Amino acid sequence: MGYKMDMSNESERHELELPDGWRQFTIIECREEQSKAGNDMFIFAFQDSETKQIGDVYAIATEGKRWFLKSILKACGVKASADGVYDWNIEEVLEKEVMGKVVNSEDTFINREGDKVTKMKSKVTEIKAV
Repeated sequence: MGYKMDMSNESERHELELPDGWRQFTIIECREEQSKAGNDMFIFAFQDSETKQIGDVYAIATEGKRWFLKSILKACGVKASADGVYDWNIEEVLEKEVMGKVVNSEDTFINREGDKVTKMKSKVTEIKAV
C-alpha cells in the first residue's frame, strides 16, 4: 500500500531566541492557515537582520482580531482604502523590512520523552515600520 500526500504547505517550525527589545526583521515567507481555535490566520516567517534566526509570527485574520495583521501590513507599506479596506496579496509583504518588539517569557511544556521542560521563549508582540 502506498501513500500520496500533498506536503507543499508543510514547513519546519521556527522559534526565535533573541534578547528583549526592538529588532529589525525581513519577512521571508507568508502562508495562510487556520488556527487550532478555528480562526483564519497568516503565519509570517521573520528573519532577524543581525543573527539571521528565523521565527514564525502568527497574525489572526478573523474580524475583530486583526490588529496585529493590520500593524504588519502598515509596516510593510500596504495602504488601506478610504473606507479602511486592505486589498493586498502575500507578494506585497515578502522581503519587506519591519521592526518587531521581542518579549521573552518562560514557556513550560512536556517534551516527547514525557519530561516537563521550562525554557525562555521569544515572541514578537508589536510591529512598526523601519
